[in-house]
Amino acid sequence: MREMSSLIHSGERVSLFHYHLDADLWRTMLAAPGATLPLVSAWADSSRIYILLLEGNRPLMASCAVEDGRYLAPSSRFPAAEWGERVAYDLYGVEGMGARDDSPAVDEGGWDATWPLSERPGPGLPGLKPLADRPFLRPERTGLCGPLGLSFDICDGRAEGISVSAGFAHRGVLSQLIGKSPEEGLRLVSRVTAGGFVAHPLAFVRAVEQARGELPGPGIRDTRFLLLEIERISVHLHDIAVTMRSVEAEMFASHCDHAREAVAQACARAGVSRRLTDLVTFTGLKDGLEPVPLAQAVCDVMEPRMLALAEMQRTFGVRLRKIGALSVEAVREYAVGGVTGRASGRSLDLRRREAGMRLDALRATGDSAGDAQARNALRLAEIRDSLALMRRILASIGMDDDEPAPQSLEEGIGAAEGPRGDVWYWVQLKDGLIKAIQVRDPSASLLPVLGKALDGLTPDQLVTALRSFGLAPSGIAL
Repeated sequence: MREMSSLIHSGERVSLFHYHLDADLWRTMLAAPGATLPLVSAWADSSRIYILLLEGNRPLMASCAVEDGRYLAPSSRFPAAEWGERVAYDLYGVEGMGARDDSPAVDEGGWDATWPLSERPGPGLPGLKPLADRPFLRPERTGLCGPLGLSFDICDGRAEGISVSAGFAHRGVLSQLIGKSPEEGLRLVSRVTAGGFVAHPLAFVRAVEQARGELPGPGIRDTRFLLLEIERISVHLHDIAVTMRSVEAEMFASHCDHAREAVAQACARAGVSRRLTDLVTFTGLKDGLEPVPLAQAVCDVMEPRMLALAEMQRTFGVRLRKIGALSVEAVREYAVGGVTGRASGRSLDLRRREAGMRLDALRATGDSAGDAQARNALRLAEIRDSLALMRRILASIGMDDDEPAPQSLEEGIGAAEGPRGDVWYWVQLKDGLIKAIQVRDPSASLLPVLGKALDGLTPDQLVTALRSFGLAPSGIAL
């Protein structure tokens, strides 16, 4: 019998990485012997169910028609598909047969309509769902970027039976993008989450460029690399600071805050926004952006601070030991990327597959401890790598490569290794407008494993663990 990858490739190829499967082939693929490819994302609309997988370091996408409002649920093979199936039911009313979980994902009650994006929406149910009748860590206590609720039982002072609610973060972003031109949608995409003012628009722009058959020149490519590394430094400093502050390591947190402010001021002096908003464009460089002096200024303010930051990590990092540990098996099964995945032994870093990347600067390899201490130590190591990478790019900016331009098929997949992990966009165009779009923020892959990572912690440790993941609920329920 053929394995999963071979079965998908035997379907009808409709774009560079996308294959249409009929119902029989879809069923056979889900039951295929051999290894299960890592799932990046699963979603559905009124007409099709989609899965985006990783074949090595390359995307592979399969879809199947929804018939009579039903489809064979991919969560029967890919546990991480559960969230996308639940969202699809809440928005479109399509049902996954054999789904692992059919509870609401984003419909927390109080909506004007049930299945609002379906062809025939029903009346909404009045009132919000009541909060769980047990201890509840309210969203405002988590310190995260966006609402995330945790309910749990307490046994001997520790949390058990943890349930995660991310539905209150839903803003209908994807539905707002349908029918817009990519240029019109870019401003909204650029504000999906505060930890991805560069990563999200870059992944979106790359998807649209692939759909249009466009390839940016090496100068634009390198400028985007530089912006992404500056954002990585800033977000890593923020995540280290909020994590250390939760364990009363105020000195370390303050040093990170001051370093992040120095980076922001360097950006402002260079004539761009402090958090690099609206710098990624389809036309190349935003007016007024001078990438070389900007990157040099960031390196100049950060490099003298690295020794002190490393010393404080050695002094205070032990306070995070064994908090929020994730196993390598869990991060591989659920395709958890970014710092969280690499600190648990999954080595995926999309920068390593980038044409023109200066790979010799990427030295941080992660750890296998998988706890909050390992995540913060890795963030600091990646800041060091980002500075080295920026110096390498500045020494050879615009270095050419032989990457061919893709064929224009009005469909594309774009990705970027953001500060908190791999960001993915899939875009379909029709007559130059967005016909369909899907986004996978790295926080989405954390939802299924949070319970395992947080189980057995004290309520105070729950806050520390959540902050150490760099979890952004604003990027999950779009």
